[in-house]
Amino acid sequence: MCIRDRNHIKYLLSLTSLCLLSLFISCDNSDDPVAVNDTSVTDEDNTTDDSTDDSMDEISTQILTSSSNIEITKSWTEEPDGYTYPMTISVPTDTMPSDGFPVCILLHGKSAPEMVEGENGAKMIQQWSTVLTNHALVAPSGYKGTWNLCVEESKAADIEMVDTLVLLLQQYTNINPDKIRILGHSNGAGLTNSVFIENRNPGIDAVCAVVSHLNTSQYHLDNFYKQGNVTDSSMAYCGYDEIAEAPLTSRRYLNISNDNDDQIPYSGGYKSDKGLTFLHAQDAIYIIAQNHGYDGAKLPEAGIPIGTPVVFEYPYLEGEVVHIRGNAGHDTNVTQDNYIKDFFDQ
Repeated sequence: MCIRDRNHIKYLLSLTSLCLLSLFISCDNSDDPVAVNDTSVTDEDNTTDDSTDDSMDEISTQILTSSSNIEITKSWTEEPDGYTYPMTISVPTDTMPSDGFPVCILLHGKSAPEMVEGENGAKMIQQWSTVLTNHALVAPSGYKGTWNLCVEESKAADIEMVDTLVLLLQQYTNINPDKIRILGHSNGAGLTNSVFIENRNPGIDAVCAVVSHLNTSQYHLDNFYKQGNVTDSSMAYCGYDEIAEAPLTSRRYLNISNDNDDQIPYSGGYKSDKGLTFLHAQDAIYIIAQNHGYDGAKLPEAGIPIGTPVVFEYPYLEGEVVHIRGNAGHDTNVTQDNYIKDFFDQ
């Protein structure tokens, strides 16, 4: 082989090496928008959520603590620039379970007008931290001290907020992503029932609605209904006019209602100050049991007496769907609190 040919081969080899190096650099610095550091949250229909995610510092550490800063911002007609929900967080100091702490999202009842913004969540943490002692607790505070249900002043995107919060909590490595629980009181129980109906995240494995059961906006004409974008008491069923998919049957359900509650009628009926007609509490739990596969008769009206002070249990499907009737007014007693603890500890 002549010298001229050898030099030509060397040139081709050098040129090939440069091309390979250039290709490697180009791939390593790709402008692909789906990058490993992308922390955006998307809705179930793959549209970008309008919330601001948990702070980058918290997400990067992947550990939820009592001082974590979770920020979720939603916008709607009243707040076109967005409203950021105050969050109060409490994480147990005990040793973390091998599969992570279960977490309970606490949804407060409607507050008095003088309540300082954010205090609602803090009060829920204070109340339930002595009951749900092995749970991480996260308590958002609703816009104007309430949640968007029919006549309430708030028309906020509260269901979307809860959806986003669940997705964010599932990112933390010290949280069990399959043991997300929702507990709501009064107005917050109304939101809890809507989340139970509408949310499709299987990580929410149990919910508890305290002193509020299903209303006819949420269930009528033999179907569950979505809240929709507008709630208005002047509209039929407050505007809940879109049939929902059947609630997830993998999700356990507990309702606490009292037969002497002067705010939510145990036996059902219309409440003008809420713009809602409530089902009978025992009919409501029967409907949910049927959704979960129960095909027997409704349980006897008397219930099973348990505990001191005595309450009455209505357990369906081996305790997967339960109603507890008490006489604690618009609150809970120690027997009901202990039942909630045991239900969530399963």
